[in-house]
Amino acid sequence: MNQPEVAIAPDERGLATLTHLSGLAGYVVPLGGILVPVIIWLVKKDSPVISSIAKQAILLNVIAFLLICVGIALMFTILLIPVSIIGFIVLGLAAVGLPIIGAIKAADGHYYRYPVVGITPDVPVQVSAVS
Repeated sequence: MNQPEVAIAPDERGLATLTHLSGLAGYVVPLGGILVPVIIWLVKKDSPVISSIAKQAILLNVIAFLLICVGIALMFTILLIPVSIIGFIVLGLAAVGLPIIGAIKAADGHYYRYPVVGITPDVPVQVSAVS
């Protein structure tokens, strides 16, 4: 089912881009991938677009952490070591790639909904073309 496209206002595009990239802060600062989006979400609760992007970043990092835990548990079985290695590779590509794709789309003014964990903001849909 296709969701109608949500346009990001020009004055929110920079913060939307940074919010997508804030999920990558965990690679620099421990727990930064959760704390930075939480701070953005708390500060910008009044903006439905920014708060929903921050929620997506939080959910993506929580799900990635849980899948890492499952992968580590699978490493204890000899037969499932290849499955967990492939899972780690796919998870790593998704955890880095999705925020970057979202940031590029946000810079262009398009709202990007992450697959599986995506949240659509409760804003009126703008049908006009985004420039």
